[in-house]
Amino acid sequence: MIRRFTVMSAAVWVGLALLLGATVTYLVEQKMLEQTTIASLDYFRGLAPFMITDADFVALRRGDAYDAFDRRIREQFFTPKVLVLKIYDAAGTLVYHSQDRGLVGRAFRGNAPLTKALRGEAVFEVSELRGEEHVYERQTGFSRLLELYFPIVDRESGRVLGAYEIYSPLEPLARGVARFRLQVWGVIGAGLALFYGALSWVFRRASRTIVDQKEALERTATDLRRAYGELQAAQARLVRSEQLASAGRLAAGLVHEIGNPLASLLGMVDLLGRCGGCPEERAACRENLDRMAAEITRLKGILQGLLDYARPAEVRRAAVEVNRMVERTMVLVASQPTFRRIRCRPALDPGTPVVVTDERQLQQVLMNLLLNAADAMPDGGTLGIATGRGPAPSPEAEEVRVGRPLPPGAPAVWLTVQDTGRGIPPPDMGRIFEPFFTTKEPGRGAGLGLAICQALIEELGGELRVSSRPGEGTVVRILLPRDGEEARDGG
Repeated sequence: MIRRFTVMSAAVWVGLALLLGATVTYLVEQKMLEQTTIASLDYFRGLAPFMITDADFVALRRGDAYDAFDRRIREQFFTPKVLVLKIYDAAGTLVYHSQDRGLVGRAFRGNAPLTKALRGEAVFEVSELRGEEHVYERQTGFSRLLELYFPIVDRESGRVLGAYEIYSPLEPLARGVARFRLQVWGVIGAGLALFYGALSWVFRRASRTIVDQKEALERTATDLRRAYGELQAAQARLVRSEQLASAGRLAAGLVHEIGNPLASLLGMVDLLGRCGGCPEERAACRENLDRMAAEITRLKGILQGLLDYARPAEVRRAAVEVNRMVERTMVLVASQPTFRRIRCRPALDPGTPVVVTDERQLQQVLMNLLLNAADAMPDGGTLGIATGRGPAPSPEAEEVRVGRPLPPGAPAVWLTVQDTGRGIPPPDMGRIFEPFFTTKEPGRGAGLGLAICQALIEELGGELRVSSRPGEGTVVRILLPRDGEEARDGG
């Protein structure tokens, strides 16, 4: 691109220089022609009066009289500036020709400069020798000559007796123009060479600078891509760490939940060991065995849910029944000590909202929101969990929004978590999604929960909306595009 621009710029400048040179040469040539013509005109105009005598001067002559007149003219009138001299009488008849006597006595019609001279005007021009009167000049090989016409005036009466027609060579003028043209083009050529050299040097430096900048940008882009990859890996590690931390918190609460069924199982095993062979005792044993199976099934469900939540998995989108996902998550959190004084009030849409998303990531977001809500109600309270589907509602002015906002009215599935805790102070609302920002006591959290929720929701293509009033509680709403719901309903 730089090379093409350099060539195009050089071509433009060369064209401009050629145009300038041609214009200057033409103007100077015209000026030199004008000066030469004026000088010739002044010369012949000053010489002509010495040849004017009377009307006999323009009389038609033959033989010896013509020879004598010819000698007189050549002695007194001819100079190196005169190539051909013609004399016309008042009627426009040629009475003298310095080079071709055979044309004497002829009259040439349509000679406008001669007509002007016979009216008393002096005329000069560069002639292309195309008129009838230019017979001799064309035959001798001339193509252009300086042509001058002077009226021949009677001294006493002032009457026009005839006219001179003088041809002067253009070679001196042409040589002068050629010298000047050579000088002009030499200066232009030297200027072009100097300009092109300077332009090439400037463009070479510019191209080197551009290449260096391009390489620097490529290195910067490579570094940014590497840093972005490292950032993604760090984010994945943070998400995994938060997930494991949540799993640890869940496991601590499940220890007590699992301990009670295990104690029941031990007692039932002891009772089974005392069973006899009577029908009543066998019926009691079967009842104890059914209870043991139910407790073992419940323990398996709790442990499997914890395992599913903590197990690492690749991102995989599929149709997710939001209500079932909420129920499985509630089983995990219900055993936590912080939930013992909390009343859970689910309001799940009976239409079973379905969304195409990654269930594990959505469950992790919901888990973090439920645990945060429980932490906000240390003395107990009410926790509302609602699901729904329909057009995405317009955002409220006090809501903080992160993720990928859905346009109002777009088909959406939402999940709302509402607590009656202490709420979030207005100055802190703008910082709740900052990593490591937390209002909890030391040891109760690292401040990564909501930041990770934001990252996960962005990856899922949805948004989080948070509104809160101090002393009244907090409402967090998850909005996801309702992709795939129609296919699920129709299938």
